[in-house]
Order: sequence, then C-alpha cells, then structure tokens
Amino acid sequence: MAGVEYDVYVTPPPSRVEWAAFVEAENKIIDRFLEGGYELLWQVELDVEVPPNSFRLLQSLDVDIACGYVRRHNGDGLILGFLDENMRVWYLPENSVRGGVLSGWVMAGTSCVLFKRRIFEDGLRFRYVRGVTPDIVFMFDAQSAGFKAKVHGDVLCGHLPECPLGYEGVVS
Repeated sequence: MAGVEYDVYVTPPPSRVEWAAFVEAENKIIDRFLEGGYELLWQVELDVEVPPNSFRLLQSLDVDIACGYVRRHNGDGLILGFLDENMRVWYLPENSVRGGVLSGWVMAGTSCVLFKRRIFEDGLRFRYVRGVTPDIVFMFDAQSAGFKAKVHGDVLCGHLPECPLGYEGVVS
C-alpha cells in the first residue's frame, strides 16, 4: 500500500463464543479505529486474500461502505447479494457483478470492506440478532440509517483455505 499511511490491528482473543465473539471483535476494531482519528477503516478478515490494488479499487467507489466479495468456503456460490426489509439476502451469481459495480441494498459480508469514518461516529456498531449473521445485520442497519454501499466487481478475494485468490473451480 505504497503512499498510504496505515496501522494493522488484530483483536485480542474474545471473551464470548461464536457470533457474539465476532460482534465483540468487530466493535473493538471500530473503537480502536475511532481512537486513532483515521478516515478509512479497511477490514480484511484473516482467512481472506485480496487482489492487487483492492484498496484503491474500493476507495474509488467513494461510498460509505465499499465491499469486495468472496466465494463461500465450499466453493458453492458467492457471499454477495441484495438485502430485503426482513434482513434476508438474495444471493447473486458471479456474472451479476464481475467487472462491474453492484449498488442498492447490497450485502457482501465483511471479508474485505472499506468503511468511511462517518458510519461509526454516531454510534453505529455490529450487533447480535439471533438467527442472522452479524454482517447481514450491520449492512441492514447501516443502509437503513441512510449510508450507501457498493460492491466492486473486480475485488473477488480468495477465501482460504478452499478458495485461494484466483480460484475458479468447484470445491470437492
């Protein structure tokens, strides 16, 4: 990331289990980000490989939440789709976004996402809702609050270990 000032932060081990631990870790990252006075938070999960120039591509979208996307761990489809008013995700095939930009009420998980500071300044955080993954809840809450999100079709990330960067097949 030549020419970009940045810090790397890895959360300490969580005190909770499963999705509650995910929410706890996400919110620790946000608090640390806000304390640092940064304008952008680029989050890349530990099991994700990003393509070259991903940061610049996401930044070029100039929206509140700019997302890359990943294949599911089993290789069967993408974590990518549109949200409805009931927090359901309508998943999309790869050809619906590859090489383009997806906008509207989108959800692409939190595997590779660039957040603008303003999203968190009024207290928006990740939260746990039984039966819905926290990334879906967050994207729903953020877009309900009027924040704009887009998915960049050239930021298809690797999702380790089954689907490394550049993977095109089906996991057996």
